[in-house]
Amino acid sequence: MLLLLPPAALPAQQPGRDETLNEMYGQARQAISQDAYETAVKILTKAKERFPAAPKVNLALADLYYDKELYNLALEEYQAAEKKGATDITTLTQISRSFGKLNQEKKSIDYLTRILSTWPDSADTVDDLGWMYFKTHQLEKGEAVVRKGLARLGMQRGLAMTLGTIYSGLNRYDSSREFYQKAIDEALRVGDRSFAAIAYYNLSLLEHNFFHYNSALRDTDDSIAMDDRPSGHLARGELFESRLDFSTAQAEYQSAYAKDTTPLSKVNIAILLQKSGQLELARRYGEEVLSSRDLAWIVYYGTDVMRHFKDVHELLKDVYAGLARLEADKPTGGVLARISALAAAARDRILSWYHRQRFRMYSIIVGRQYLAEGSYEDAWWEFYRGNEGYREVALKYLDMARRLETARSPHAEYFYLQEQGKLTRSPELLRGSIEGLDPFWEKEAMADSLVALAPLLHGEPRREVIAQLYQLNPGALPQAGLGLPMTVEFRGTVFHPREKRLILRYLSRAGSECMEGPAGGMRYSLSLSSQPDATVRWSVMDSRSGTTIGSGDPTLVGRPPVRCAALVQSILEELYAVH
Repeated sequence: MLLLLPPAALPAQQPGRDETLNEMYGQARQAISQDAYETAVKILTKAKERFPAAPKVNLALADLYYDKELYNLALEEYQAAEKKGATDITTLTQISRSFGKLNQEKKSIDYLTRILSTWPDSADTVDDLGWMYFKTHQLEKGEAVVRKGLARLGMQRGLAMTLGTIYSGLNRYDSSREFYQKAIDEALRVGDRSFAAIAYYNLSLLEHNFFHYNSALRDTDDSIAMDDRPSGHLARGELFESRLDFSTAQAEYQSAYAKDTTPLSKVNIAILLQKSGQLELARRYGEEVLSSRDLAWIVYYGTDVMRHFKDVHELLKDVYAGLARLEADKPTGGVLARISALAAAARDRILSWYHRQRFRMYSIIVGRQYLAEGSYEDAWWEFYRGNEGYREVALKYLDMARRLETARSPHAEYFYLQEQGKLTRSPELLRGSIEGLDPFWEKEAMADSLVALAPLLHGEPRREVIAQLYQLNPGALPQAGLGLPMTVEFRGTVFHPREKRLILRYLSRAGSECMEGPAGGMRYSLSLSSQPDATVRWSVMDSRSGTTIGSGDPTLVGRPPVRCAALVQSILEELYAVH
């Protein structure tokens, strides 16, 4: 009778089938351990065909894809395993995290909610769900979930830090600081210094957001002391950048870049380069970040895809605007060179306009996300940024954001005066913002106000504002179309009258108010002396401090327009360089 039964009905066949599946699974695991990933995928794909009902094979493939950051493929295999009966907490959690890596936060939340209803004592699930609520601006929901988790499970450092982050998003300083500190204390109690480093970093962001700069700097020190991670250096770099301490900020960003697996350090470096006037290098960094489509890193950071692209487009709009200004003001020797420079300026203006439109579009999208979840202060601010081209609308949203933020942080009023002054072109408001800003920690903001103020003034007040800006950040002047006002003295009889006119014209085109004559008419004086070896020795003197702020001796060849253009270009590059 056994011989007459069909093979599928023979019980003795099942053990052999299991052994074959296990054998293929073992071969795949061995291939993975030897980094032979293609071999492992081939084995598992064949196993999936031979044993279509076994979720084990899908899970092995999913884990392999997930580890290699192929999250779409991983998600497909995890969900296939789920359909075959793999509904354990590990599989469902991996599905939720795959959705998170793919920046599909709402679907991740659906799975996490389902997991928590079945396994209410899973601290990791509570933490993940609270974090996803934070990512989607559902801060009250996140607070409720994490609060319940802490009440049920007791103090957990992960839950405490997530709650601190949620309270930071709600702008509740005292509560946020309390739970960050609890997270730090708990991490140190169990010896988890890496976790403590992250908590200190988050605490520094909170302190910075509330203008507690010294506390923020101490927290970054503690973060790096706990574990030398990129995030601590990025936070320190931003603090030094606000002081316009470019060299120290650059060193911090480079330290972060050496270890960073995200594009955040590139973005920070690009912003710093743009502010210091190194626009071409900033452009390259910015375009490289924008072209990257690897966005899985965002899941663990307090941003999302829309805000990330918004920030990059904001950077590039400023970079291209500066490049357009430099090309338009560039000294050029001859008609063809001038036409080429103007064509490049037109191209860069178009690119700046494009990135400005994208930035405003993303600002509106992000603002709507905030508004949908009741984060009004952030929503009004994003709507202000998205409507800067429409003054009355922008002023309305600016005032709405101001009322909320200044109620918790009165010092923020001076930043709102700055924004209102820019929109209304008001020297009084811009001066008011400068007077209220911290002269040590907020030099960056002071420079921004001075850039907006200078074009609104004339005569000596304008010269004084430009001098103040130069002291803070020389690199800001050329990209704003500004230059040092100076007297120009030609020493000797070598300079032809035409050459003198060309030099004065090129300097004026670059934004400098110039007059020929001996030093004494203005604070700054440019001295030019032609040498027998075809070089021109130049120096710029600050009469108020009695110091030389720039000098050089370029060798000049070619026709007079070419020589004069090269001379002035060398003066501009040296004079406005940020060392």
